[in-house]
Amino acid sequence: MKPAPKPQDNILQGIILIMGAVFLLALADALVKYLSTNMSLWQLYVIASLMSLPILVGLINGHPGTQPKVKSLRWVAIRSLLLLLMWIAYYAALPLIPLSVAAAAIYTTPLFIALLAALGAGEHLSRLAWLGILCGFLGVLVVLRPGDDTFTPATLLPVLAAIFYALAMLVTRHHCQREHPLILTLGLNLAFLAAGAFFSVLVAASKTGQLAETAPFLFANWQPLDASALTIIGVYALLLIIVNTGVARAYQIAPSALIGTFDYAYLIFASVWGYLLFSEVPDGLTWLGMGMILMAGLMVLRQPRI
Repeated sequence: MKPAPKPQDNILQGIILIMGAVFLLALADALVKYLSTNMSLWQLYVIASLMSLPILVGLINGHPGTQPKVKSLRWVAIRSLLLLLMWIAYYAALPLIPLSVAAAAIYTTPLFIALLAALGAGEHLSRLAWLGILCGFLGVLVVLRPGDDTFTPATLLPVLAAIFYALAMLVTRHHCQREHPLILTLGLNLAFLAAGAFFSVLVAASKTGQLAETAPFLFANWQPLDASALTIIGVYALLLIIVNTGVARAYQIAPSALIGTFDYAYLIFASVWGYLLFSEVPDGLTWLGMGMILMAGLMVLRQPRI
């Protein structure tokens, strides 16, 4: 029996999807930063997941034509776990550092994607692309400024998140390419729900009083929420459905290194939302570092494709 033909790439559609997704993702992350003063991450995960589940199930059951089904439960589960770890690491940093700095730190992601795609997945990178990767990492160092008085260990959490995200996107490209994006989004939603429920119970059963004072977003118990907070969580849940479906599809239909490059637009969008919602204005070195990261993305983009 001959294997099914590999799906054809659609680069333009992939670029449009990733640009729209990271615009909405930056807004969703800004909402998480806003909510982090009033609730725990685990409470957010449980409530947002319960809001998302009926929508996702309805979209899957009402899908025209053949109903989407899981083709590889193992790879969907691995992808969901990697993304769950990414979100936990990234969201844990948001209450502690400016959104623009967190964005620059996590945007070692496209550099890791290009690097891992070349070393582990056989995607070709030119000398210019390798130079771009180096430039991007230097840009991240300029933003994070290790050894400077402004540096905090929390800025390393988005870098850890970037590694998990890069691995998840390569899994999407090479092992989940035939999975329907709604199935991938459902898998991640269930991972959020499971993690939120588990850690909510763990925190409630543990004596985390002192930890809750220093890191309430991770160790505080559930808090009562008003209608405004629930509305914001609902918007966040809807954004995650759109973003995760769009990102999954983008990495399915276009080369991971290329889509990873356009992922850099998140830097700009995060800075805009950070300014509009939190009055955060990046300093000169942060702008310089982000400029270097953007330049690195262009260098990766301009490499010859084979």
